[in-house]
Amino acid sequence: MLVSFAADIRPLFNSRDVSCMARFQVALDDYGYMSAPAGNDQFPDHANARDVLAHLTGESPPQMPMGGPFWTQAQLDLYRQWIADGFEA
Repeated sequence: MLVSFAADIRPLFNSRDVSCMARFQVALDDYGYMSAPAGNDQFPDHANARDVLAHLTGESPPQMPMGGPFWTQAQLDLYRQWIADGFEA
C-alpha cells in the first residue's frame, strides 16, 4: 500500500507545526507545496519535501518540530516511504 500525503503524512503535522512553519513560507499542510518537483541548490528535486525531512531528522538545523517532541523513527520512516512511493497525494 502506497503512503499518501492526505492519509499518512499530513496528519503527522499538528496545527502548531503548521502555523510555526507558515511564518517561514513552509506550507506543511499543502500537498502542492510539499510535493512540488522543483529542486534548489541543496536538493536536485522535490526540494520542499526533502528540506522538511532534513529538518525533521536534524540533518539541517534547527530540528523540527521546534522545541520537540521530535518525530519517532517510525514517523521518519513513513515520511521517507512517502518520498520513495513518489509523493502520492
